[in-house]
Amino acid sequence: MVNKNQLLRRLLVLGCVLLLCFGLAGGQLVQLQLVDGESYLRRSAEFLTTTSTVSAARGEILDRYGRPLVTNQTGFSLVLIYASFWEDNDSRFETLLDLANRVRADSGMTAAEDDTADSGEDGSDTGSGTDAEGTAASDGGAVLNDTLPITETAPYEYVGESGSSERAALSTYIKTSAGTLGLTAVQDAVSAARTANEQNPQYDAEGNEIDQEAALDATTIISASEFISTMRSYMEENLGMPTGLPDADVRTLVGLYYSMRQVGFSNSATFTLADNISMDLIAYIKEHHQDYEGVDIESEAVRQYDTTYAAHLLGTVGTMWKTEWEGTEHGGPYQDKEGYNMNDTIGKTGLELALESYLHGTAGSRTMETDLGSGAALEDEANSSAPQPGDNVITTIDLDLQKVAEDSLATYVSGYERGGAAVALDPNTGEVLAMASYPTYSLENYYDTDVAQARAADPQSPELNRATSGLYPPGSTFKVLSAIAALEEGVIDANTAFTCTGEFELGGQKFACNNHDTPMTLDVTNAIKYSCNTFFYNVGMLLTGERLEQWCARFGLGEATGIEIGESTGHAAGPTTREILRASNPALYQEWMGGDDLNAAIGQSDNLFTPLQLANYMAAVVNGGTLYKPTLVRNIKTYDYSDVVEDSEPEILGTIDFSETTRDLVMQGMSEVTAEGGTAATTFADYPIKVGGKTGTAEMFEDGVAFDNGLFIAFAPFDDPEIVVCVVGEGAGHGSSVAPVVRDIFDAYFAEEEPDTVESVQEENTMVP
Repeated sequence: MVNKNQLLRRLLVLGCVLLLCFGLAGGQLVQLQLVDGESYLRRSAEFLTTTSTVSAARGEILDRYGRPLVTNQTGFSLVLIYASFWEDNDSRFETLLDLANRVRADSGMTAAEDDTADSGEDGSDTGSGTDAEGTAASDGGAVLNDTLPITETAPYEYVGESGSSERAALSTYIKTSAGTLGLTAVQDAVSAARTANEQNPQYDAEGNEIDQEAALDATTIISASEFISTMRSYMEENLGMPTGLPDADVRTLVGLYYSMRQVGFSNSATFTLADNISMDLIAYIKEHHQDYEGVDIESEAVRQYDTTYAAHLLGTVGTMWKTEWEGTEHGGPYQDKEGYNMNDTIGKTGLELALESYLHGTAGSRTMETDLGSGAALEDEANSSAPQPGDNVITTIDLDLQKVAEDSLATYVSGYERGGAAVALDPNTGEVLAMASYPTYSLENYYDTDVAQARAADPQSPELNRATSGLYPPGSTFKVLSAIAALEEGVIDANTAFTCTGEFELGGQKFACNNHDTPMTLDVTNAIKYSCNTFFYNVGMLLTGERLEQWCARFGLGEATGIEIGESTGHAAGPTTREILRASNPALYQEWMGGDDLNAAIGQSDNLFTPLQLANYMAAVVNGGTLYKPTLVRNIKTYDYSDVVEDSEPEILGTIDFSETTRDLVMQGMSEVTAEGGTAATTFADYPIKVGGKTGTAEMFEDGVAFDNGLFIAFAPFDDPEIVVCVVGEGAGHGSSVAPVVRDIFDAYFAEEEPDTVESVQEENTMVP
């Protein structure tokens, strides 16, 4: 047992040790604060430590063979720092206007340089702007980040359609700022919408309640000129914007202030005023840095488009908005996601948006210590971190096939002055080989103001991806499904035949068939060959719309396909769909009747599907009943292509059970469509590879105007299909009018020699030891 004296000695030793420790710590504090304090104070005044974000390069996007679609190039941006540029700066608007004018001048100068670069010394075109493969020139000039969707010159008008993402963002800004801006008409409309939500709820076609306040478009309440005028008064009275400025300068400052608000410009978020600025402008800003306090130059990886094709698939990128940082728009809220900073560049549409989590890299940081006396700067590597580039995406798209699809679609559809779409699928995997939408647009100059205004004003809606979001009645291409359903439900068999006289009567109402010579008695195979309406009127009457709805769901018609980019679902005709439509618009839709059974069976009535759904349904028919999930992604690899992050495997959405006898009957019918006497014989009767398919004509009404669409779904080779193609031509009249587009795609698919894969491409680019 420890005695009392030993315990006291131990306590004494411990006390001495503690006193020594306190003494040493105290001495160090004296050294730091009293002896060397003045020296450290001078050093802190002489050196400035700053930490900035180093943006990461986005991952590249390639076609299935490793050919680049979207890569990166180094660019420079003008960045405004809130504390030193905006806060307590009386001349901020003058400086902002000066910078905006210099950026616009810089943009014009860069464009002129590009024109010179694309010409020979004698001014002749050298063809370097866009090569034969559709590679776009990379430098589009400086871009001022003015996101206000209002024209730059008076009379001011809104840009884009009501409900577009840009107009919706402005509408939200107007509604949330209505009180501050004194917009009583908007305040009253918002209040009325809130009351309507409670007292008179509205529902969409799927039966979901509509938030009438959120759906209220404030840009339909006040004009663009009223908004500019209101903002001018507010900014002059509350923000110190100079009075008496020309209207053009006011429009510029209102647009930039609005853009600042959209990205949450504050002490915690910078504002990128312009991207892709020239070295001349950089030199000028640096030389006159004393006039541009709070203006910084940052290098960044900017998107370079290596093809002019596949714009709808690849999609756009842009600076993050406040609604994306805090809200759910475009994959937000990003403030809750690791690796994002306010004002980052993110995907806005297409694969850029769908694969944002892969493509977006992890930003790094750079800490600099600057000697305020000499101006010398040294990076603090210990407190800096390198950015991590994003992952690379290898798509399923064949760039050569994509080029042919877009060019041929434009050739055969443009004359109808509407639009069209083409989809090519591998029926054994669901991989999308090509997907075209006409008209299309350029990603290279997407944010150019004049181009954006022209695009928004185009009545043909070039930004609409008709392949995944265009909704069309399938017309006679639907008759293959009607035949399968009727055969499997037992209402007809191989020997069932009906005589067509060109007219079918039900309940005193007459239904026409003008697709072949009459009279004619046809079985199911010949009914598909000659596209006989009367045969399928009988099928519809026997089968009923209720069972047709069920078979549509099995084949994925009127259902989401699950493709990575945005899509519309549409709906299949039948009593269930009709009740939903009647609930949303009882004045337009009547109860389901016997005549609807007939029209539904020939692909009319309430049937509305996307070209992608139609291609996928036919793929399931020809492969024997496997409904695959369509995909645009083959695999995803690390930024240096050394490892596979994700390898895409075919995903089965469902299996449709139908007999081999049923398949043989409808396949024989589709074989006859392209043979002598068939509805696509003029295009494919002498084709060197046996092709099967189904043409279609579908009646449509748009803005009170009636017109017929032409559709054709085909596959080849007939005995072992490798490719399914669906083409829709708005206003084309008949499937035979768009059959040449299918032929061009087949020509390219079967003629081309398969390029090297992405793996071999990477090996070729590896340095030889």
